[in-house]
Amino acid sequence: MQLSDSVFFYLYLALFPLLGAGLGWLTNRLAIQMLFRPRRPWTVFGLRFQGLIPRRKEELAVRIGEIVEQELLNKHLVRKEISRIDLQPYLHDFAGRMVRERLAPRLRAFPVVGGLVNDRLLDSLHRIAVESLRSETEPMLRKVSSEVERHLAFRRIVEERVRTFEVEQLEVLVRSLARKEFQRIEWLGGLIGFGVGAVQSLLLLLAG
Repeated sequence: MQLSDSVFFYLYLALFPLLGAGLGWLTNRLAIQMLFRPRRPWTVFGLRFQGLIPRRKEELAVRIGEIVEQELLNKHLVRKEISRIDLQPYLHDFAGRMVRERLAPRLRAFPVVGGLVNDRLLDSLHRIAVESLRSETEPMLRKVSSEVERHLAFRRIVEERVRTFEVEQLEVLVRSLARKEFQRIEWLGGLIGFGVGAVQSLLLLLAG
């Protein structure tokens, strides 16, 4: 074998891994693109083509609604989050306004009782009101959270929200969340293609 022939042969062998890497990368990239495109149906030779997400948008909205509702209600996440709310500062301010801005003027309007209303009495009434409200806070939060879980239609809200999304918005959202994963899939395709091409080159080399 002449030198030029051997150089051509090895270049030919090197071409297989490079082509395999390029095809593997391109194939995975096209597969990712086909999640979103074509956004509107194409008909070619009687076959209908459309991106997976545009075609399954309605099903996607229903499924996401089901998952969100199941996660929120089955695990009582709404109840847990509401129970974490600290109402004590608000109760203190609320009781103060109720006693000094609403109750005190009415008490002072009574001829006999009005003369007894002073800051010390109002402070005592304020403390009593705060203590009474505190004792009712936890039961109230439990009742509110239960009513929210029972009456708020999480599934319908999520479904309607997803349905109002344009496909472009969904694509931007999915790509922003899975950018790194998509890149890894593309590079993985390239690596697998390179490996397949390298094996082919090795087999040709051994056969030669």
